[in-house]
Amino acid sequence: MGIATTHLHTPAATRNDLFALQACTMPLIKGIDVTRQWLDDLGFAINEPSPEHWVLTHLAPLPELHFYSTLELEQFARHRAHHYAKRSFKENRP
Repeated sequence: MGIATTHLHTPAATRNDLFALQACTMPLIKGIDVTRQWLDDLGFAINEPSPEHWVLTHLAPLPELHFYSTLELEQFARHRAHHYAKRSFKENRP
């Protein structure tokens, strides 16, 4: 079962942790290939301009979300991506 069909508890974001990833301390369990598939299934475009640097967009060139480790990327996919995908769909409707 992927992230697209699973709703996990979403921790609260703070000013210093906008995506609330610091509260998500669960270790990597699926790996980068599964994480990329989860994000792709939610409609995110994934660009890797350099090693350990991923840039995500959703339906529009901005905003860009930058991640700098596989752990950070998977934590976003598991805990916040679904929220951002829904928000992006709503904001980009005509």
